Amino acid sequence: MTRFAILLCLILGHPVIAQDRADSTERSRTHMALSQQPTGLLVPLYLYPADIHTNKAFNRLIELKLAHPKVPACVILDPDNGPGKQADANYKYAARRLRGAGCVILGYVSTAYAKQPLEQVMADTDRWRKFYDAIDGIFLDEQAYDADEAHLAYYEKATQHAHQQGYWPVFANPGTNQIEPYFQRATADVIVVHENENYPDVKTLRGDYFGGHADYPPYRRASLVHSMAKLDEAQVQTMARYTRWIYVTEDLYKANTPGADNPWDSLSSHTQQLMEILDR
Repeated sequence: MTRFAILLCLILGHPVIAQDRADSTERSRTHMALSQQPTGLLVPLYLYPADIHTNKAFNRLIELKLAHPKVPACVILDPDNGPGKQADANYKYAARRLRGAGCVILGYVSTAYAKQPLEQVMADTDRWRKFYDAIDGIFLDEQAYDADEAHLAYYEKATQHAHQQGYWPVFANPGTNQIEPYFQRATADVIVVHENENYPDVKTLRGDYFGGHADYPPYRRASLVHSMAKLDEAQVQTMARYTRWIYVTEDLYKANTPGADNPWDSLSSHTQQLMEILDR
């Protein structure tokens, strides 16, 4: 056997190299699968599920998902700025019924722009698993959006912990357009790049600028619009072209205004139209 052949055998048989190739193959398989999936809804449903069997908002969403089974839907639940200190039966049954309709259920976890101790974020993630049996993924809200190495590591660890607990996907929301390092590093599976009262422009959605996220596929991005009285189909189609997860609601947001301080505490009246557009 020649020296080259021996060296080749050693390289191919090296466990580290073999593992790298296995990881690369798995990444390619995942990319292939996710690239083929249709655009879906990301629904922040921060509404208490009282009387779940007759609750209009929750049952409306269930009916619409069953009517549009090909449209993916991720639904975020938030009992108490996170899972709370104990299980709530209404949330438990709401999560089960939504999941039974084909929705992916995300548990809300606040990170307070990396000011929340990482141990608390991990503990909240663990409590979702302890209290509720129908939670698929985690929604890390208030993600930092600077290039601080400590903040990047914080979200990497939070996401890794969620994955280790069996959660997927992990969403993160900075409330603004996120910078490239958060996509480059494993700080979340999906990042919200727009949350505002207006429709995002193409430049924002594509991230096609220095320090942007154009090098990362649409399934890594989501966009949310509130305070929108009418649905603009052309704008929705643009959002769907560049971000995999979208949502538009008429619910108002006005800072420090009672009754308008949470635009996600109702089911959008645009939900049916959104699903019909995405189902074409």
